[in-house]
Amino acid sequence: MVGIGKRIKMLREEKELSLNMFVTDINTKYPDAKIDKSLISRWENEVNEPSLEKAKYLSLYYDVSLDYLIGLTDVRTPSRLLALRK
Repeated sequence: MVGIGKRIKMLREEKELSLNMFVTDINTKYPDAKIDKSLISRWENEVNEPSLEKAKYLSLYYDVSLDYLIGLTDVRTPSRLLALRK
């Protein structure tokens, strides 16, 4: 099972974002997120894990399910959510 830190880093790198770029972008889109560079670094290096509230913002930002983010599934967005978007 892939850990949440590896998922967070992989998603950021897929978008070709530096830590600084990511922090600026997520805090612009979600001002209440209050995510800083040191938090992301600690999460990506699996020193600690994001709170549920912070994980929610990551999930929204990357458009993935929380299950995917925490490594319970390899399906990024459940089909039921895709159906609701139509």
